[in-house]
Amino acid sequence: MLGRRLAALFLFAVVSGCMDDPSMRLPEVPGGAPDLTAALQTLHDAAAAKPDDPEHRGRLAMAYDVNGFEPRAITVYGQAAVLEPDEFNWPYFRALLQARVDTDYEGALASLDAAFAIDDGYVPAWLSRGEWLRVLGRLEEARAAYERAADLDAGAPATVGLARLLLDDNRFDEAAALLEPLNARSPDPRIDAQLARAYRGLGREDDARIAAARAGTTTSAMQWLDPRLSQRAPYIAGFRNRLLHAQNVIQAGRPRDGLAVAEELIAERPADVDAINTLVWANAALQRFDAVQSILRDALADHPEEPRLHQMMANAYLHRGDVDNGRRHLERIIAFAPENARALEELGWLVARQGETEQGIALLERALESGAREPKQVLYRLGLLDGAAGRWQQAAERFRDAGRVDAAFTMAFVHLGRCLAEAGDFDSARAALDWADRLGTHSEHRASARRRLAELQEGLP
Repeated sequence: MLGRRLAALFLFAVVSGCMDDPSMRLPEVPGGAPDLTAALQTLHDAAAAKPDDPEHRGRLAMAYDVNGFEPRAITVYGQAAVLEPDEFNWPYFRALLQARVDTDYEGALASLDAAFAIDDGYVPAWLSRGEWLRVLGRLEEARAAYERAADLDAGAPATVGLARLLLDDNRFDEAAALLEPLNARSPDPRIDAQLARAYRGLGREDDARIAAARAGTTTSAMQWLDPRLSQRAPYIAGFRNRLLHAQNVIQAGRPRDGLAVAEELIAERPADVDAINTLVWANAALQRFDAVQSILRDALADHPEEPRLHQMMANAYLHRGDVDNGRRHLERIIAFAPENARALEELGWLVARQGETEQGIALLERALESGAREPKQVLYRLGLLDGAAGRWQQAAERFRDAGRVDAAFTMAFVHLGRCLAEAGDFDSARAALDWADRLGTHSEHRASARRRLAELQEGLP
């Protein structure tokens, strides 16, 4: 108990300027969207009416936190921690903001110490401690934090944290030894990103290239699910903030939660296209396709030239095997948005599979020119179409370009090898298939391409 009181006194000193602010005055409510301002004002007034009540102070802090007013949240979390020194959340949430918003890792660690005085068994807090200490260069303390997290069954995030410390210390072989079995059990692009660092340090350039390709553009650190953060969700306010929250929870695999929020938003603003989009997304994730089409029919009556609505309706029809209506909606998008890369790609692939190969190729090439989100996939499809037409060299170029975009795209290299073999370039075909073998996936397709290469080398048709 004494440790908790001392931690609370430290927080009070930080928040109040070494006890210069005994009134713990609340920050003013910021301006903004009227609905958001009103929600914040209500919480502010409740906290002001009961200045010694930590619950009201904590609610206001969480509202500032989740609605984008982080500096105010840092202040009010600190005040709540003074009022309620036995509550873990207030110093913990404060620490997260200090690190993320202010990059004040020393201050964040001090707040985290106050949280640990209350509960020293919360895994996400130890992972955060390890990362912040690593950033500060306090590597042995960081190692101890990650080891403590591992002892608490943190699993992969703790292992990756320990591996990053080894990488920072140029101990590349030890880092690879930690990461390789972990990635074999549970492949993850964030592990690949660290493996790429290890392989580069070891001079294994081809392996580094493959790992970097598998990592893609990921920038996030591997994190443990943090259930305490969900306690802030009821304080998300304002139409746009709630809309973003609904989209985030659907993306996180909780479509029922997202649906409940989306239905509230539609009740408030029935014609808002972003809310309609989110409502459809939630229903689609729940496989409620009758509801999807009903919502979209009504929405398209009001917004007949909204590409997103036509795209979602096309998806719903195609999911049910109604190719003609799916195609009709994709064509509508291109009629009023001729550079819509997604519609161009999907329509191109659709018409090509319906036998209109050249038109499909033309549409797919337009998708590339219009900035397709996944150019490697468009190139791959173009390669398949050229290969099916016996244009082996042209197909090979498509697959080669796809492989340049993603060095870990196994099937691009399999088909590249197959096309080069058909074109009589056996050495290059073997090199492409050797690379596919290094990637290690799609074993049946690799074996089939090898058999075809052997047949062609023997002069078989």
